[in-house]
Amino acid sequence: MKSKLFLMVTIALLLGTGFAETQTNDGAITDVIVYHGRALVTRTIQLEKAGGDVELLVENLPERILPESIYAQAADGIQVLSVRYRVKEIEKDMRAEVRAIDEQIETTEKELYRIKRDNQLAHNTAQRFAKMWEFGFEGASVSLDRAAFSSETMKDFTSYLAEKGEYWHNRAVELEQKIKDLEKQLAELNQKKQELASQHKRSIRQALVYLHVPDASKTKAVQLSYLVDGANWSPQYNLKALPEKKLVDVEYNAVVHQSSGEDWTNAELALSTAVPALVATPPTLEPLEITLAGAGPREYAISAGRPRSDMSVKVPAQAEMQQQTQQSFSYIDQTDLFYKNESQRRANIAKGIKANSDLNFFATNNQMIEFEADKRLLQQIKEKAVAIQRAEGVSVMYRLPGRLTLPSKSDQQLVTIASIQCPAAFTFVAAPLLTDYVYLEGELTNTSDTILLPGSADTFRNGEFVGKGDMKLVTIGQTFTAGFGVDSQIQVTREFKDKKIETLWGNRMDEHQYRLEIDNYKNTAVALRLMDRLPWTESEALSIELTSNSHPLSTDAEYVRTQKDKGILRWDLNLKPETNGKTATVVNYTFLMKYDNDMAIRNVR
Repeated sequence: MKSKLFLMVTIALLLGTGFAETQTNDGAITDVIVYHGRALVTRTIQLEKAGGDVELLVENLPERILPESIYAQAADGIQVLSVRYRVKEIEKDMRAEVRAIDEQIETTEKELYRIKRDNQLAHNTAQRFAKMWEFGFEGASVSLDRAAFSSETMKDFTSYLAEKGEYWHNRAVELEQKIKDLEKQLAELNQKKQELASQHKRSIRQALVYLHVPDASKTKAVQLSYLVDGANWSPQYNLKALPEKKLVDVEYNAVVHQSSGEDWTNAELALSTAVPALVATPPTLEPLEITLAGAGPREYAISAGRPRSDMSVKVPAQAEMQQQTQQSFSYIDQTDLFYKNESQRRANIAKGIKANSDLNFFATNNQMIEFEADKRLLQQIKEKAVAIQRAEGVSVMYRLPGRLTLPSKSDQQLVTIASIQCPAAFTFVAAPLLTDYVYLEGELTNTSDTILLPGSADTFRNGEFVGKGDMKLVTIGQTFTAGFGVDSQIQVTREFKDKKIETLWGNRMDEHQYRLEIDNYKNTAVALRLMDRLPWTESEALSIELTSNSHPLSTDAEYVRTQKDKGILRWDLNLKPETNGKTATVVNYTFLMKYDNDMAIRNVR
């Protein structure tokens, strides 16, 4: 009974396949979404008027296609029954073409042989005429009454030798050039013959799409989509500051690279930061087994995500840093290692269950780092983790206007995502402890509906290039800062003015006095942010106090929250026009350090 049922099903399938109409159509690439590392390509294929079951053959798929990603979709009641991918080997009869090239090679070789013999003859003839010059000189060297030639004859003879020598020299040069041309032509013919041999067999990548079309009276379309490797893009910016107008023109571009093996011609292009997941099953979180070990350079005992033979995982950077710093610290700064693990984890997220072992391995490493860190280092790790999430966790898509053509090639191609005009507040920034230069900084607000991703930026001020910078992630409505180069019309100097040392009841008191002078050579008033610093400490045995200050410190909320308690000094100054020399703005401040007389000041890092 079962055999009979199987036979009937088989016959039905064979009959169904036999009656299916076959259409061959490669369609046109109409939509492309470029991700980081790959792209989703969509071809739109217009079906010929047909009804019932249709077998659609789509050929010439790209070399770097990911076969498991192919899918088809259609509207107007068309049912996509199945999609199958295959690679077909095609042998091409190259006999006539190879025979024609062989004839050209034979003809070229014969011509090359003849030219080489002519060139040898030209050289030999030129040498004979050179020897005749020696004979002429010998005849002219004897006394006139015994000379072999008269003076008139000698003149004619030398003119003849010069004329013939020049002819055969030019003939030899001409033939040598022909030899080089023929050798080049012969190499090109041999290369062409090798290419033809390599094309004797070639692979054609095909998709077979089985459809059921209910209505044959209308022309309908099917969309075939697939992922390809060899595609990437990265943000690039041009920041053009116009300080007088309090504006910055932000040109948001993308550097696109695609070497997928097919040209994207007249297609709608989109750029995305999403990760096209190929695996739908999530990874499984495995138990983390830990144990205790002696103090000193530590090795992690890891049982999650690796075979038992690989359980003892040593982190060389950690052990080396531990040996270098164990006299001063109990903990190690492992934020860079955490960052590396987190980046690798995110690179494997899309693999789902297929990356189960790797994902558990990275998670284990990060948890062990968290167990090792003290409160201060844990805060640094958290800050870095948040920065990673902000930079890499944003999923946006930019649909570019119009249709674009991006050929498959190794060169990078620049496309424009958006052009934004941002209102900006400009301030000069000076930190004379670090640099003698004064920089112009703009505080911009993203008033557009476009999220700006991290990327490199070329900066301009009033149309002139001033340098390069980096853009961080900027969401819609967010305020961000950008630097716009050095301004030599504002100068700042820092002077260590005086130091007083006193001892009282076994305590040492060090008083430090500093003077900062700001010269404004501009004929306009400017805002300046002046930065300096006091030392700071968490030790209760050391007291640090700002005792005098000629100008009040900034009341900026972010500065007060994040920097002021760490000893950073910031003054928000308004410089009057042309205040320099005797009229320069001067900031004086003094601070006092108190500590035990038997102790000494040391840098923590």
